[in-house]
Amino acid sequence: MDVASLTYYSISPRMLNLLATIHHRLGEVHARHLHKPAVDLEKAYHVSVVHSTLAIEGSTLDTLPVAELVDAHAAAPAGSAALEAVNTHRAYALLAELDPFVEHDLRHAHGVLMHGSALDAGHFRTGPMDVLYGDPEPLRTASAHDLPVNVQELLRYAEEDDFPPLLTSCVLHFGLVYLRPFTAGNGRLARLWQKRMLMAYWPVFAYLPVEAFIHRTQPAYYAALEYADRRGDCGDFIAYLLERIDEALVELLAEPDPVRSGADRIALFLMRAPDRSFQRKDYLNTFPELSTATASRDLAVAVASGELLLSGTKRQAHYRRRS
Repeated sequence: MDVASLTYYSISPRMLNLLATIHHRLGEVHARHLHKPAVDLEKAYHVSVVHSTLAIEGSTLDTLPVAELVDAHAAAPAGSAALEAVNTHRAYALLAELDPFVEHDLRHAHGVLMHGSALDAGHFRTGPMDVLYGDPEPLRTASAHDLPVNVQELLRYAEEDDFPPLLTSCVLHFGLVYLRPFTAGNGRLARLWQKRMLMAYWPVFAYLPVEAFIHRTQPAYYAALEYADRRGDCGDFIAYLLERIDEALVELLAEPDPVRSGADRIALFLMRAPDRSFQRKDYLNTFPELSTATASRDLAVAVASGELLLSGTKRQAHYRRRS
């Protein structure tokens, strides 16, 4: 099929307004250093993402059993709901190591996600597949012809598209659902892969529980997918996903800022710091609320722990992350 037709979408005022609002909220996330959660919240967000990802697919596992499985890192029986939770946890934990635009990494993520639940986990399907969105009658049949080529073209489109990544990531999500590259797990992989693409631009998406907001509006999610599939225009589906992203950011920004230690601030700074030397004033530009004494103390502790290397003294002091 022609990937250009798969990635077509009409642009609406609703979409543009959401895009502007989300970019504004992401700017606030950046200013408040919320792109990485406090340690005590990181697990809660992760459990929410794993639980919601599976609940969208019909899993009846409650949040508490999911949390226990994530904690235990235990093996689980093949084909069980527990194994799906363990696999989903492992796939999300692996995300940062994967390239969102590489087919091999996509298949690797699917292999982890569907281990023990699909015989061909990590391998593209080789036969046709009925496409259903809840109705007993299939909407169409998805061909396996040129499937690896179509997936590669979709990933190349996502990497090279000049439109805002927020929009392109939604098209990637839809494209993977439309192509259905695997015999099972295509929906959860599409949501996982959109998250991975957005993480490349905004680290906050590594833990932002967008999946929980999709789960809350699950009928609308499938309706938007089916409508886009029927029309050959995924514009309304993009607007639907942007609404869920916006809701997740609103909830995040409504929370009080976490109390951070010096080690937390150093870790946040190094997430965004360039791979070159910097001075105390650069650190203070990131955390303008700090006194110079506190900034100096943070940097001195990082040097003492071996996290940073120091050259020069006083006003001429320069710091560099240890490679």
